[in-house]
This record gives sequence, structure tokens and C-alpha cells, in this order.
Amino acid sequence: MLELNRLFLDTNIYIIGTQDINSDEAKILTAIGYYGKQDRQLESQIIFSAELIDQIRRVGKYLWNKDQAGLVLSLIFTRLDIHYVTPNQEWYQLLIEMRIKGNIPLEDMEIFLTAKYGKANCFISGNRELIKAIADFECLTPESFVKKYL
Repeated sequence: MLELNRLFLDTNIYIIGTQDINSDEAKILTAIGYYGKQDRQLESQIIFSAELIDQIRRVGKYLWNKDQAGLVLSLIFTRLDIHYVTPNQEWYQLLIEMRIKGNIPLEDMEIFLTAKYGKANCFISGNRELIKAIADFECLTPESFVKKYL
């Protein structure tokens, strides 16, 4: 079995996992300690960047309100072992190249780069189009991840 040192969870994992406690997304959040350290099953670092924070904030504010979105971010930063990725010159150069190639949807490019530069062992997303476009590391849907690792 692959060692899961670093995981990247796409925006939809945090949003759906918070909204639906019985979902596969919530099982993943529980396993990484989001709902409390006592339930933690995985000792993985969770990869984050400014882009992911912004997406969670925007989607959470749209679906719920700014307070609920803030609570989600608060739980992430107080309960998870975060590996924060800061864009560098190489990141921006690759972003330009990706825009030219167009193989990854524009709104997902910085999400992909966060996982890439965070050295993700596994990328978890409900976005099937994005998963199909990425071949740099193991990419799984929430359901597939739960079946394989939990």
C-alpha cells in the first residue's frame, strides 16, 4: 500500500464533508482529524495554498455564510497537520505553460500546482474531469479513497 505522507484534498472534500456528515468526504475528513484528533486514522500532512483557502472561503460563503466558511478554515488550521505551499517563479512559469496547453481547466490549474509542488502522494477530488487530466500522482474520488485506504 502506498504511504500517504502528504494528501491533497480538493475544495469539494471540505465543503461536502462538512455539509454531509454521512458522506465519503466526511469519512476522509474524520480520518485526517478534522472533526477531532481522537478520530484520526491517517497521520498524513494535508497540502494547502492560498488558492485552496480562497476557494473554500468563496464556496463556503456562497453555500452557507461567511461565519460557516470561517469555521471550516478554522478547523483546518487548528486540527490538521498542514503543509503550506507558496507559489514561486517556477510555479508561475508552469502556470503560463499550462494555460497555453489547456489540458487542465483554468479554474483548477493552481489547485493542481498546489498538489504538485506540495509533493502529494494522493490527490482526492470529486471533480472527475480534473482527475482524468492529472497523471502526476495517484488521483482518487472520495469513494475510491475510502474503499482503498479507510
